[in-house]
Amino acid sequence: MDVLSLLKQQGSARLTEVAEHLGLTRQGALRHLEALQASGLVEVTQAQPSGPGRPVHVYRLTAAAGDAFPSGHRQLAVELVDFMESTELERFFALRAERLEREYAGRLAGLDFKERVRELARLTREGGHMTEVVERTDGSLQLRHCNCPIQDVAALAGHPCRQEQILYERLLGATVARSTWAGSGDTTCTYDITNNTDERKELG
Repeated sequence: MDVLSLLKQQGSARLTEVAEHLGLTRQGALRHLEALQASGLVEVTQAQPSGPGRPVHVYRLTAAAGDAFPSGHRQLAVELVDFMESTELERFFALRAERLEREYAGRLAGLDFKERVRELARLTREGGHMTEVVERTDGSLQLRHCNCPIQDVAALAGHPCRQEQILYERLLGATVARSTWAGSGDTTCTYDITNNTDERKELG
């Protein structure tokens, strides 16, 4: 599942990237990939290297790999969206965000900013997201969601994502902006996080 998660998060990966992710040799990672190919979950293509050299293998998930991720709830969720009025959906997800805020706040209390972001990522993984924290070259952080448990609802209505963004801002005391969205065809939902405390220090 680690390999499938990596490919779902990134969209594709080379053998070296898979080996580094698994902490294995290239040969060990190749055995995993070959087993997934044999199961019909992974496909391989060739890509030109960035510099001189021979083409390299690039691995991607097949359409069949979608069944390997939790999704049994999705048809029911779509039916609920079709049934409920927009105002009802907005209210439902606002109440859901309030409940999650009460649940998460105590577990984030006393942590510094980066620790809060990482603990929030862990809490969202418990809720069904495949979440990673990305530290950018400028030192800022991103929360990157993959396999959103409410993706179909979000794509149809947008309410969950708006409430999720507001929730993260309140929990982190930060400015949170979405830079990618699975509902528009991206492979992930990415939230860019700006630590407002750091900004105030610089202004001071």
